[in-house]
Formats: sequence, structure tokens, C-alpha cells
Amino acid sequence: MKNVAIKNWIFVIFIVTILLISGCNIKDVTIKENGIKKFSSVDELKNFLKARQQQGYYGGYGFEKAATGPQVLGAETTAAGISDARASTYSTTNIQVQGVDEPDIVKNDGKYVYTVSQEKIHIIDAYPPKNMELLSSIDVNGTVNEIFVNNDKLIVFGQEKYIYEPLPLAEKSISIDSPTVIGPMYYQSKSFVKTYDISNKKAPELFNSITYDGSYFDARMIDNYVYVILNQPIVYQKDNIYLPEIKSASRPIQISPRDIYYFDIYDDSYRLTTIMSININSNSDPEIKTFLTGYTQNIFVSKENIYLTSQKYISTIDYQERLMERVLVPLVDSTTADKINDILKSDIPYYEKQAQIDAILELYYNKLSESEKKDLMKKIQEKTTEVQAEIQKETQKTIIHKISIYNKNVEYKTRGEVPGVILNQFSMDEYKDNFRIATTTGEIFGGTSLNHIYVLDEDLDIIGKIEDLAPKERIYSVRFLGERAYMVTFKKIDPLFVIDLKNPENPKLLGQLKIPGYSDYLHPYDENHIIGIGKEAVDAISEERNGRETDFAWYQGIKIALFDVSNPENPKEISKYNLGDRGTDSDALYDHRAFLFDKEKQLLVIPITLAEIDKSEYPNEIPPYAYGKTTFQGAYVFSINSNEGIKLKGSITHSDTDETKEKGYYDYLTKISRSLYMDGILYTISTKKVKANDLNDLDELNSIELPIERQNPQEVIAY
Repeated sequence: MKNVAIKNWIFVIFIVTILLISGCNIKDVTIKENGIKKFSSVDELKNFLKARQQQGYYGGYGFEKAATGPQVLGAETTAAGISDARASTYSTTNIQVQGVDEPDIVKNDGKYVYTVSQEKIHIIDAYPPKNMELLSSIDVNGTVNEIFVNNDKLIVFGQEKYIYEPLPLAEKSISIDSPTVIGPMYYQSKSFVKTYDISNKKAPELFNSITYDGSYFDARMIDNYVYVILNQPIVYQKDNIYLPEIKSASRPIQISPRDIYYFDIYDDSYRLTTIMSININSNSDPEIKTFLTGYTQNIFVSKENIYLTSQKYISTIDYQERLMERVLVPLVDSTTADKINDILKSDIPYYEKQAQIDAILELYYNKLSESEKKDLMKKIQEKTTEVQAEIQKETQKTIIHKISIYNKNVEYKTRGEVPGVILNQFSMDEYKDNFRIATTTGEIFGGTSLNHIYVLDEDLDIIGKIEDLAPKERIYSVRFLGERAYMVTFKKIDPLFVIDLKNPENPKLLGQLKIPGYSDYLHPYDENHIIGIGKEAVDAISEERNGRETDFAWYQGIKIALFDVSNPENPKEISKYNLGDRGTDSDALYDHRAFLFDKEKQLLVIPITLAEIDKSEYPNEIPPYAYGKTTFQGAYVFSINSNEGIKLKGSITHSDTDETKEKGYYDYLTKISRSLYMDGILYTISTKKVKANDLNDLDELNSIELPIERQNPQEVIAY
């Protein structure tokens, strides 16, 4: 009897294991269309979270002690003595939407450079370069993420230094006006938005400060208003809830349940997403809207709307019950199936459902012969794989929240969803009140991936689509430009798709170009030409594919390409430039703000970490998977136009090139991360230095060292 019992439990454990394993990392199911709501009390919020906590885990963190006030380092003098000479033309941050500025670690206004270096913001009088000098440094007593500059205002986003301390214990009585906190020790991020008056560049003054519990996610600036997106995990343990506090210049603002909008959508990682609207010329309280959402993954911001996206999720319990209904129920006899269905439909707790179903399955299993048991297990495995694929296809979706913005006003509008997941902000666009989005469904390694573009109306209902592009590949870059979309996918070759969106209800594929490699970022040169930056690629030979389920290619060094799309049915690559070997990299592949382009100046500048293979190490043929050794870090400067193509003008570095070649690594503090121009001067910026070079011949004109604190003498990047 003991052996029989063991076998029975092995069967039950086997089934549960299949369900649990197949339930991992599966994206969501159906949304209950109940619309946006607000909580009326702490108890309602607690009950909402409790009900979902039983379906999956989510956690939170406490808060930290606030840091002290800012310190401004620099001469306490007036602006007198600073030259008023200013460049007539200068570059600005590479942004996605005209009129919607994006924060960055470097800004300039045609005379001054504002750069984030370690935990400080430095203000440099950069133009003309012969007089270049450091005017002041702002210490914010924390980590600086990004900045904006708007006339005489500097807006800084950052995090205060972590302090490990206990949260106050919750009060026994919970009221709507007294949100509770929990007692254990936690690290919790406390972030800030600080606005400085920089009318006197040598002595910036703090104009406004807003701190908040949680993490900075992203921001945009439109005219004189900054819109900040914040994330804060829900702290809910032992029947206590902690809700974040926002401290403005005038008063603390406590988020209460009545301030929180929510939806009947399951998520395995609930958090509060807060949007703050700040008038940079006023120190009045910000406009604040808070939503209970899943983890915000990407945002797109037009001049009228913010779009927040997140992936849908299904709870482990819901997923397991779906598998139970679709896998087990059809394979057992009708009597057993009816009993299981009755239990699944009941309102009893899940652990009781599981115990009762386990008992029923054990009884059913005992009645089977050995051959029937083996046959049942085989069918369960096969059916589970089949049903898992079906559920994944119908539940792999992206949720889109649309929030309107106008000056200080922030108003939730609607939500929608599309199949698939998105890559980044360039996968989205707003055009003539329609929202366009590119997604990928399936898994590239499983050979099930497909790519799609959807057009949604102003209510976020799908009105047009083109689906199932580039099977078995995934999206590497997208750019929506007017009535067209350009999309690059990759697995072995680089198809550039040109898609007509003139009729939003009927998108059409106009043409495609298949070439080796791929582009991580696409940038418009003009209406008939597109610049692509990514990696070159070499096909894997049959011996290299041995043991792999899919065909593939080895990526190589950096590739910059210029595409002619004047005939959209026949796009062409009219010029390309390859840099380095496998291991060569550029921040511009992952961060469009590192990409400097100006058509009138025929200028293209990107940061490059160059890797080169020592051919003496390979007496025979160099294998395509071989990595090069780091030999250079700096900025590569190109001339680019549609007639002559892409040509290298030269390079600029802040590192010791000979030392880099010899040691195979460079000092991280000298890594060039951004470049900009003022008139005919090119400026490159690293943590340690700002350097000015003539744009025509790249001769060095001047440079200044920035004050740095080396925390670790081994702070280098090695390959």
C-alpha cells in the first residue's frame, strides 16, 4: 500500500509540476472592462491587494532618511565678467518629437555646457572655446539622473543617498487620512526634482525642490512645463500599507487611497505610477495624478498626450486553472471531469481547491492500469505544450494608458491593448490623433516570433493593422515618419521594411531590403533617406550551427548605413561604413541622445569603443565569433550626405590611446558619452573632461578638466 501511495503522489506532483513550470513568465489574459476607478478607503485598497496577493506575489520597500540640502560649489560672485558671446547655431538633444524635450546628462544653450559628472552638475562657459572655463558645480547630495535647461532654469532629476533605517510601525487604527507603514528595515529610494535659478552661472540658487518616495522613471518638457513619471512599489505586509509622500516647497502632500486611480487588471508587480506636472517658473505645488498599474516599461509623449505601456500578466492560479480546464479535464472520464469543474467554479480558497482536486485525481489514477497511467502522462505532457502555446499567443499583449496633458493639467483619457510586446519608445508614435505601435509576438528562439504594426484611434481602439511580418525574427528598430513606418528585424539578415500608413485603416507593406547585419537605431536624414546604426553580421556556417535549434548570424563591428527610400517599393542601401571587429560598441545603439546629426553641416558624430582583432593570434582564418581587443574609446566624426555617402573625418578621444591599445581597456572616467556643436566648434564630453575641436579639421582648440572623485582606482572597462 505504501508503494501505491508513493506512486499516486508522484503522479499528482508530476501534474502540479507541469502546471507550475508551464505557468512561469506567461503574460496576461482578459481585462474586465469596468473602466477607471478610485479607492474610497484604506480598507478597499487593502482588500483589492489581498485578493490579488493570493494569486501571485508582489512586494515593496520602505523609505529612507532624507538627505541634507544642496551645496553650490563655486565663486559667490555676480555674472559680471562673463562674456556674452553666443553661438548663432548650436545642437540640441536628439529628441523623438519636435517640441517635446527629453532630459539628458548634457545640455547646452549655445554658450554654456551643463553636464552631469558623478554626483554634480557642472556649468561651463564653453563659447568661445579659447575662454572655456568651469564656472560652478552644483552638489545635490545624491545621484543625478538627468537634467533639463530652460532659459535661466536648470531642472535636475535624481535620487537621494540610500539610508538603511526602520519604517515606523503601523498604527492599529487605519484611517483614510493616515496611511500606514510597516516596521521592518528597508532600503527605499527617495527621489527629487530640483529647479535652480541659473541667471548667475557662477552662483546658481535653488529655486524649487520636490522630493518623493519612489524612483524616477522618465520626464518630458513642453514649453515651461515638466512632466515627470515616477514609480513606487506598493508596500503591503502584515495588514499594513505604506503610501508615498511628496514634499513640495510649501508642504508635504500625502498620497491617500482616494487619490489613486485603478483598474480591474491583474498584475504580478503592482506599483504606483505617478505623473507630476511642474511649472518651472513657479514654486507652487505640482499637479499630481497617481495610478495603480503594473511596471511601466516604456513611454511615448506627444505635445498633447502621455502614453504609458506595460505588459499584461496572468496570475499563477488563473493560468494553472486554465491548464487544468484545457489539459486535465478533457483527458479524464466525465465523472471526474464534472467534479473538477465544480471545484474550479467554486468560491473556496485556491489551496482548498488544489487539495480537493489532488484527492480526486489520486482516486482516478488508482483505477488505471500501468499502461493507461503511462499513456495519460504522455498525453498530459503533449497537451500541456499545445495549450501553453495557445494561451501564450492569446495573452502576450501590451496595455496602453493614454493621459492628456496641457500646461499644468493632467487627465486620464482611456486605455487599450495590442498583441505583442514593444522594444522602446520609437516603437510608438502619435499622428493625426491616431496612435501607431510596432510589436513582436512569440519567441525568437522557439521559432514562433512574428512582427506587427497596429493603428489605434483616439479611444485606443484598433482600426488598422499589418501583421505577421518577418517570421522567426524580432524587431531591432522602428521609426515612424509621417505617413510611413520603417522597421528593421533581425535573426540572420537585416530586412528593412517600408510600410505605408497613409490610410490608417489599411496599412500596406510597400517594400523591403534584405542585407547582412541590423540597425539598432534609425534616424531621418530627409524625407527620402534614412540613417541606420547597428552591427554588421556574418552567416554562421553549418558546423557553428551544430546543436542549435535555429539558423543565425554572428554580429560583428559597428555598421553605419544610409538608405534611399525615395522609391519605397525598392529601398536601397546607398552607403555604409564599418567600424572595428566583434566587440566594437557605441552608446548610440542604445541611447539616441548619444547620436549627433546635422544635415546642413553634413555632420554625424557617435561615441565608439573600438575593438580590433590581433590577426597574429589567428594564423589561419579568423572565426566570425572571435572578439577583438579594445584599442580606442572616443568619438568618431563623419561627413554624410546623400550624394557622397558616409566618410570618416577623424576621431577624438579623452583617453591615452597608446595605453588603451597596450592594456586593452580604458579609464571609464574618460569615456566620451556625448557630443555637441556651437557654430564651427565640436565639443565632446566625458565624466572627466570637456574638449573643443574645430569642426573642419578636428584640431584641438581647448579643453578643461572636471573635478572628479575616483572611488575605486580600478574603475576601468576591460574587454
